[in-house]
Amino acid sequence: MMAEENKHGLVESGIPRLDRPLRADEVVLQVLEVTKDWAKLKLWPKVDAVRNILHEYEEATDISPYSSRHYACGRSLYCSVGLCGVWENDRVYRDACAIGSYHLNADPAQNECDSSFLAAAALWGVAAPVLRMPAFRFGADKVQINPVATPDGQRIKGYVLADILTCTELAYEYGKISLAQFTKRNGDKLLWQKH
Repeated sequence: MMAEENKHGLVESGIPRLDRPLRADEVVLQVLEVTKDWAKLKLWPKVDAVRNILHEYEEATDISPYSSRHYACGRSLYCSVGLCGVWENDRVYRDACAIGSYHLNADPAQNECDSSFLAAAALWGVAAPVLRMPAFRFGADKVQINPVATPDGQRIKGYVLADILTCTELAYEYGKISLAQFTKRNGDKLLWQKH
């Protein structure tokens, strides 16, 4: 018989789930691409939220702290996240490389560090539904897109998303994100739904 989960992501035994669903305040939105017709966006787990889940798990299970280490393999940065196995000194590691499309920081090295950590933690189930959620688009009829002129003001060199969107709700179905609600600065709501 499986243990029931309560609204806080704890099972009856009081041990938090590594694969507990993230809340809307535990994700961040990245603008991947903007054209005159649409903006392509991606949700990512916040690094601190993933670390908190790992800390909550280790505190509740009274195991030694999780560990993470980074290493290079070829031209890729990898992260290895380890948790204690069945035996006290038996640590099991899961490794993943950096995610090339993750660009939340101005420092490329920090992006590699953070994204490889998120990918490795997802192999334990932490924030995996958010990482698996595909990039999505909102059309110019839903969000404000502004042109960016060249320095001489003669041509358009690109487009930017003028709206600032905040994720305000996430819904899950069968372990996958089925709905994400975003709120604009003016309070208007936008919905992404899985088809």
